[in-house]
This record gives sequence, C-alpha cells and structure tokens, in this order.
Amino acid sequence: MMFGPLPTGPPTTSRFEMTAKILAASLLTLLAAAAATAQSDKLHLVNGSVIEKCKVTEYGIRSVRYDRGSGNESVETDRVAKVELGKFKTVYARGLKDAAMMLTLAREQVEAKASVMAQLGLVGAANGFLDEGDPAQAVATLNELAKAFPEGGALPEVYRLKFEYYMGAGSPDAFKVAKKYEQDAIGGAWPDGFAVEAAFFQALSEKSSPADFQRKLKSLVGRARSTNPVVAGRANIELAHSMRKTGSVDEARRIYEDIVNKEAADDSARAGAYLGLGLIDLEGEGGKEAARKALLMFLRVRLETADAWPSLQAEALYHASQAARKWQGPEYRYIVGRCRGMLFNDFPNSEWAKLAKSR
Repeated sequence: MMFGPLPTGPPTTSRFEMTAKILAASLLTLLAAAAATAQSDKLHLVNGSVIEKCKVTEYGIRSVRYDRGSGNESVETDRVAKVELGKFKTVYARGLKDAAMMLTLAREQVEAKASVMAQLGLVGAANGFLDEGDPAQAVATLNELAKAFPEGGALPEVYRLKFEYYMGAGSPDAFKVAKKYEQDAIGGAWPDGFAVEAAFFQALSEKSSPADFQRKLKSLVGRARSTNPVVAGRANIELAHSMRKTGSVDEARRIYEDIVNKEAADDSARAGAYLGLGLIDLEGEGGKEAARKALLMFLRVRLETADAWPSLQAEALYHASQAARKWQGPEYRYIVGRCRGMLFNDFPNSEWAKLAKSR
C-alpha cells in the first residue's frame, strides 16, 4: 500500500488548543468590557473639571470615594457639583419619565443597600415630582432620603430642591430651609462649602435693603471663592441683578460678561448672566434692535444651560416672549407662541407661567 509523504514543518495546532485560545480571548474581551462598565461613572467638580472613568463606591456628606484604574481615591463632597453614574439610566429606565416609578425603583436600591444609586434615584424622583406639579410628594421624597441616609452625600440636594421650590413659590419657608441647612452644616462639621451655600440661601431669602443685600453678597463672594466657586458665581449674579435694579448698569454688565466668559461657570450662574444681559437690553432705550439682542440672550438660557434652575428657565421663556413682541421681526408671533407654549408645558406652576397667563 502506498502512503503519501509525511508532513514536514512545525506540528499543526490541535482543535482543542485552538478552542482554548478562542475562549481565552473571549474571556479577556468580556473582562475588559466589564472593567469599562464598572468604571463608567463621572464626578463633575465645582472648579469645572471632571473625573472620568471611575466607579463611585461611597457617597457621604464629607467625602466621595471612587475607584479609578487599580487605585481608590476620594474628594471632599463640597468639591463635587454632580455625581453621574454610568448605569443610572439603565437601572431607572422605567422611571425616567415617571416620578412614582423612579421612587419605587429607588426604594428597591435602598433595600439592596446600593446607597449611591439609591440616593441619586431619590433625588431624581423628587425632581420628577416637582416637574409633574406635585411638590408635596417631592418634599416627602426628600424627607425619605434624609431619613434613609442621614450621612449621605445627597443631603445638600434635600435643602437645595426645597429652597428652590419655596423661593419660586414666594414662600417664607425658603428662609427656614436655608437656616436649617446652615445649622446642620455647621453642627455636623460638614465641609465648609455647604455652610457657605447655606449662608447664600439665607441672603437670598431674607428681606433686607438693597445696600445691605449687596454688602452680604460681596462678603459671600469673597468667602466662597476658595471653598465653593459655584456659590461664588451665583452670588456674583445676584449682586449684578441688584446693581442693575438700583441703577449701576455698567458695573452689572461687567459682572454678567465675566461670568459668561468663564469656562468653569455652572449652568445656573451662566443662565443668570444671560438673563441679566438680556434685561439690560430689553429695559434700555435701544428700540427694536436691542429687543432682538435681548431675545437672543434669553433663548441662550434655553439652548445652552439645560441644567440651570427651573425658575431661571421659566423666567427666560417669559422674557423671550416679551422681547419678541417688542422686536416684531420676522415670525415674531410664532416665537411668542413657542416660548409661551414651552413655559406653560414645562413650568406650569412657576410664577412666570402665572404672570404670562395674566397678560
């Protein structure tokens, strides 16, 4: 019997060895993907910088701890403007447009002892209830958050959301919330930035003369510059608003423009600056061209500062419709209608929606 020539060269890889290599490669790919998913969180800091590709492991009132690469690091909580979890939208997918469902899902996270995800879910639910026009349920949700996480990093959001709501409603409870915030921040030895923010809230909600108000704000700007740049920017905006109303228009304009040109300014401060610059043009003697410029400034609030306080968004839409009426340029009626429609649909319970309906 004749046989063919024997094979020459290196031995061929067996089917078993090939399968093992494929499985090993697949496993490495899965592990890499899992690591990427595990470190998909972001920390937005008050100085404008962002810590990316991390995994937030603890969210306390004094510090936020996170894994990045193979190490574990921390940052003081008052230095963190926003915690963004990579899995948030997945975990809360059914509740992104339903506050009650988000609350239910957040409670599940509380039960599962997923404290970081649970805190952010409760804050999201409270925001959702405010957007749906149910402030009582929003306040109840915030109280639930404070009870479940008495040392949680989201505690300042309890005070911020309550304060924003009460200020928008013109309620004296805004000052009470600000005072309680300061007491807890100082009494609990929280990082200094929170006490500064509480003092700012008190200045906003406490009745005082323009001169006294401006004095308090100037002091706060100096105090907050090193501990809480976000508060420093917002205090500067309120100072500029007060100056504009009392006739110091040029100085107010300078402050507004400084905020607009700062890359690290947060959305609420920038929105306030756009509003202020728009109001200077709208209230001046520039006629239709000034009204057109004012309209563009008000629209920038809507287009460029999506994370600004809802009250600022509502105010910008109201003034945009007024500016369009004064301008009377091409399709101004359409612009008026669109702005009023967004105001009534997105902020139906705001003071600006009520004012628009009366005119």
